[in-house]
Amino acid sequence: MRRKILLSFLLSSLTCVSFAQNSPEEIINKFFDLYKKEGSDKALDYIFSTNQYGGDSQDAINNLKENLRKTISFDGPFRGYELLSRRSAGQSLILLTFLVKHDRDPLTFRIVLYKPIDNWQVQNFKFDNKMDDELEEASKGYKLKENSGQ
Repeated sequence: MRRKILLSFLLSSLTCVSFAQNSPEEIINKFFDLYKKEGSDKALDYIFSTNQYGGDSQDAINNLKENLRKTISFDGPFRGYELLSRRSAGQSLILLTFLVKHDRDPLTFRIVLYKPIDNWQVQNFKFDNKMDDELEEASKGYKLKENSGQ
């Protein structure tokens, strides 16, 4: 009997931890799943719902949703995404940059996630369609390793 109680306690503790603890990967996977199946508005609603202070910026979120919706309507259907980079500042703040593939042009999503205590939350989301400009800039002679004097 004592063993069953202990086992039940351990299982319930693990269940609580698994629901309370999330990871950046879980957030991103759910975001892109919603983006693909239900559209950008639902996806943005989800990621900003991870931050309890998201409601304080509802006007900015609505503007972001509208701008992304307009961009997507021009760029065509979603075709997938690729992680371009992951940068961190310590263990509690990360910036993930994605190439988001649409028929006409790719978009770049930059998502900042922050873990103040136990749970990750989206701190910031930005997008643009200027990856070709970034690639061109990165290819310029003064940016190349052999020309940097290292």
